[in-house]
Amino acid sequence: MTAAAPPGTDASTGPPSRSARAWALALLALGAAGAGIPSPLYPAYQAQLGFSDVTLTAVYAVYPLVSVPAVFLLGPLGDRLSPRRVMRCGIVLAAAGSLALALAPSTGWLVLGRVAYGIALAVITGAGVAVATSGADKVRAGAVSAVVFILGTGAGPVLGGALTAYGPTPGLLPFGVDLVLLAVVFVGLGSVRDPGPADVPAPDTEGDPPATGTARRALVVAAVNGFLGWAVVGLFLGLISSVAERFLGLGDPLWGGALAGALLLWSTLTVAVVGRLGPRRSQLVGLVALAVSLVVLAPAVDSLAAIVTACVVAGLANGLLYGGATTVVATTAPPERASRTAAAVYSAFYLGAGLPTLLVGVLTTLLPLDAALSTIAVATLALTAVMIVVSGVDNHRAAASATR
Repeated sequence: MTAAAPPGTDASTGPPSRSARAWALALLALGAAGAGIPSPLYPAYQAQLGFSDVTLTAVYAVYPLVSVPAVFLLGPLGDRLSPRRVMRCGIVLAAAGSLALALAPSTGWLVLGRVAYGIALAVITGAGVAVATSGADKVRAGAVSAVVFILGTGAGPVLGGALTAYGPTPGLLPFGVDLVLLAVVFVGLGSVRDPGPADVPAPDTEGDPPATGTARRALVVAAVNGFLGWAVVGLFLGLISSVAERFLGLGDPLWGGALAGALLLWSTLTVAVVGRLGPRRSQLVGLVALAVSLVVLAPAVDSLAAIVTACVVAGLANGLLYGGATTVVATTAPPERASRTAAAVYSAFYLGAGLPTLLVGVLTTLLPLDAALSTIAVATLALTAVMIVVSGVDNHRAAASATR
């Protein structure tokens, strides 16, 4: 752990400044937004390029499925290398992905753009979260990073839906805006220090403080709960435009973006409750809310009232689950392993965002879209029920320990 630089010393060897943390948060939000821009564009891409439903879901899911191993392998770079250089490398990769998605003359370019963006966000995540949560108040820092990431995720579909009608290709204008903002953040990251010799973490040794069994269990539970929260969000972001057009008669891409944005707006508003409930109880309440949303969604994907209700409740659930999980990461991860721990847990979030949607796409080869979506919703509900029991036991143990 590095101490604050004394007066008169080089600020570049001190901890990240408030400005540096702000730019890291801006990058996390922008990375999440760029990844979400294509969500309402998929029907337009499908109409223009003429690919099947299976290809549609595969194009969506390739991003988080690439992100998972990439986050796990590349996320820890922030513990070893200059966080500024790591984040700037991520911006260059994100810009390449945005350019491919903006022009997209064929389906292959869509896949290439999604892969590039998946790797970019993987590179950004570890260093970005570590810098953004480096303040003294870890609980507040975890909540702020969760809110910023969710806001970015929600802004992406709204931006994509609102601007998709402009330009010769569906994503030209929204991804053009993304490219401009990436350039601004690239310059702004100049305020993020390069670590001095005393700040570079040493290789793992037996002297490194090991995580306790309780801490490891808390991180694993947080990862699984975050996986579930983002699994339902991923289902909505990946399929809501197709569901709105096919089953609800809402053909305007802005409807899909608005529904996805509403889900993430409720998710953002709920994060503020995490500080009052605490991360453990927040995750338990979030799991119960998630179960309710899945019960509503599974039998009625052709009902606007059911879709809107499921969106709102799933948003509330994700805010509690993701906010609680990121607070656990911020308060539990050792400083010298901050990037590595964030990368490991966020890999579960990205897997949740993509795997269920990909499974829906596979099932559509055998079942209609509504039946495939209902099947995955029921399977997710079963795992949610298991985690309600696990999280309930953890809360009971924590309460019993606090009264001793």
